[in-house]
Amino acid sequence: MFDYKNAQFYTDYFSSLEGFSLLEEFKDSEDEKEKNLYVGSVEVLNTIHPLVLRVEIPFTFPHNKLVFRTKSLSGYPHLIHNGKIEYGDWFCLNTPFAETPEEQLNQEITRLKEWISHQMREDLPAIIKDANVKKALAFANAYEWENLDEVKEFSSIAIITFVGQEIQLRSSYKELTGYFDCVKSPDNRIYAFSHNIDGTNYKLPYIIVKEVPENVSILEDFLLMKDFYGWDEETCHHLLSKSNYKSAKNTFVWSSPKYEVEYTEEQALNIANDVISELEKEESYLDKKKTFIYSIIKKEQFKETIRKKIPPCHKKLIIEELKEVKKEIITNNGIKYIEAPWHKVSEELMTEEEEKVEDWVQFGQYVYDYFVVGFEHGKEIQWVLFFTNPASIKNNQISYDIKIRTININSLVSIKMDKASPQYITKEMFFGRGALCPILAGKHIALVGLGAIGSIVADVLTHSGIQYIGLWDGDIVEPGNICRSSYQLRDLGQSKVDAIKTKIQSINPFVNISEVIPHGYWSYDANFSNYVNGTFYGNVNYNNQEEAVKQLDNFDLIIDCTGSNEMLHFLSYAASNIDIISMCITNHANDLLCITNKDGNPFELRKAYLSRIEQDTKNFYIEGEGCYSPTFLANNCDIASLVNLALRDLNLSMDKGTLMHSTIYSYSERGIIADRISTYKLEGYDITLNVSKETLYDAEEMNDSADGAIGYIFGSYSKDGKQVMITHIVDALNAEGLLSDAFETSKGLIDYIGDYHYSGEKSETYSASSFELIASKAEDCSINTNNPLLAVRNPDGSITFFLYINNELVKFSPMS
Repeated sequence: MFDYKNAQFYTDYFSSLEGFSLLEEFKDSEDEKEKNLYVGSVEVLNTIHPLVLRVEIPFTFPHNKLVFRTKSLSGYPHLIHNGKIEYGDWFCLNTPFAETPEEQLNQEITRLKEWISHQMREDLPAIIKDANVKKALAFANAYEWENLDEVKEFSSIAIITFVGQEIQLRSSYKELTGYFDCVKSPDNRIYAFSHNIDGTNYKLPYIIVKEVPENVSILEDFLLMKDFYGWDEETCHHLLSKSNYKSAKNTFVWSSPKYEVEYTEEQALNIANDVISELEKEESYLDKKKTFIYSIIKKEQFKETIRKKIPPCHKKLIIEELKEVKKEIITNNGIKYIEAPWHKVSEELMTEEEEKVEDWVQFGQYVYDYFVVGFEHGKEIQWVLFFTNPASIKNNQISYDIKIRTININSLVSIKMDKASPQYITKEMFFGRGALCPILAGKHIALVGLGAIGSIVADVLTHSGIQYIGLWDGDIVEPGNICRSSYQLRDLGQSKVDAIKTKIQSINPFVNISEVIPHGYWSYDANFSNYVNGTFYGNVNYNNQEEAVKQLDNFDLIIDCTGSNEMLHFLSYAASNIDIISMCITNHANDLLCITNKDGNPFELRKAYLSRIEQDTKNFYIEGEGCYSPTFLANNCDIASLVNLALRDLNLSMDKGTLMHSTIYSYSERGIIADRISTYKLEGYDITLNVSKETLYDAEEMNDSADGAIGYIFGSYSKDGKQVMITHIVDALNAEGLLSDAFETSKGLIDYIGDYHYSGEKSETYSASSFELIASKAEDCSINTNNPLLAVRNPDGSITFFLYINNELVKFSPMS
């Protein structure tokens, strides 16, 4: 059982704690609401403002966290004002767990001291009452603390969040009015983007204005804003829906029925005509309703009418309305009796009209219209969100009682506006927890081939903040692509480059459209369509290689995911000055070869190391036709796992300022093995040697032999002789059979290229007999090499490589 500490332990701890003064000893809380809790009081010494703390420590500390509370401070970030507020605000310190009470106390004190040093300032009072200052401090400190999820607190508070690049630059907007494409959440939070993306469900109107009025109260009323900025009716309807906006100049009239009255057609027409006659006089008078009170409890209405002179502006409106009323009277043969709703039995069902009114009372008046105003400030724009609803509209209504109807004249007085400051998500905030290293994120990447591998590469790079990318693929999205790639059903029939471009822009709001460069598009004619220009070159004969090379001018990293020998051969020689990564998968996704030109010619490297892997190729040919058409059997998780590992290694190496070494990722009984290629340079020559780490491990574990010959080296040479690639180092006992298998698997590419012996008396040396044997093999016409290798095992177990050249053995030195 865990040994929890008693109150005296905590009293002793804080009594001896430097920088603190114990004010009240720890004891069981006397508050009936606090169970199993020790409470004490301490003062933190030498702080900007006096700081007295109530320390609440559970009996089961550290398995339950302690709490620091204070009444000395308020309004600071990470000082929360809720729960047991009679004891003050509590410090949100997000302290990690330690295993013993003393270690946990040390952690809590360290975090408290960090809070004091970060937050307590001389230019701020101990008690911050200004809400704007509190909000500014909260946003400024959102990412300072270790817990990055703190931003969720502010995200949930913000009504509108702007996400995107250059959203506050005036140069980003050609028109003064328009719409932001947004995602609106069920709880009415709005996320606005700087460019069009798929999946938006709301359009937010915006308008850009030149100035902020000196009298900022103008911004509290839409009608005052309209007059100040001179907005016309079209602009007003752009910003507010017609239900929430009526022109201030449009005083309108409408009539409502009178309950529990009944008139014949003749009686009703006579009343209407009498009113018209009265209104045609120079001075006219009608009964004007002064008050109207409806009591739900007593089911009664109280009203008072007075005789009032009619202003000239109302006369014409009332006469026009009465003309329409007379038409209704004639159509209905008079005025029919309508029972007053307040006299109806409460159990009766509401009429359709009453249901509409009730729905508006319950819901409609709370439906908001939103728009944003951008206030120009030099080259920048400061956005402010405005919103209103029908309940914010104030009308001035005058009602006239003419027995058969009630005539109402309305004029719009004001539309009150609420305001909110947007939250801006910066690129650092958006990618802060998952960004690529700055070097890789800043690369101009040419992504060639957007199949299973390439689409996943594009997806990962986009989620991690890549900015500039070119896309090449000569294919369209087919149903069979979707199961193991990042495409979706809506992409079917689209060019792969367009589908990936759309996806990039829907994930990364900070990538400029001009920085996603698609090569490949549909060409439409009157009777047919054709997909063109999806590849670097027109065909394997490189008819258009000059144009292909020119397309690469703006890129400093090429990722080839085509698996095409022709493509990699072309890139290896035509773009050797650019960093190249080639990714190809073997059948059943057992291996991913990630080959880079850091280790030499990538075409030669992939050819050698792919040839050593025995593959099931029976499904590489179209059944019944014999046509070569590789359809690798591999599911999405197998491919994605290996591709993600490769991109992780690329990111780690780029963070160190260098391109990664070639690596073969393979599934095995031990899990996924990352077999990295080591590269060596021949001293004094422009010749490199490549060997994988797993091959070296196998060589180091081989048994000793009596004659000093441990085994043999298999591999191949590049066509220009400048690259030696070791694919196997095998022991002498099984060498003949292994060489036969490797030669057959590689279709003759892999052959014997050297010996593996013990070193001489010192490290990195060889015996005279080893030299004589290698020299004799160089002269042997039956052996397929004039430049055999000698690998020697040093006394410390490491291996050194030599090449027989110009009648001597020259050492290879490791490259970084």
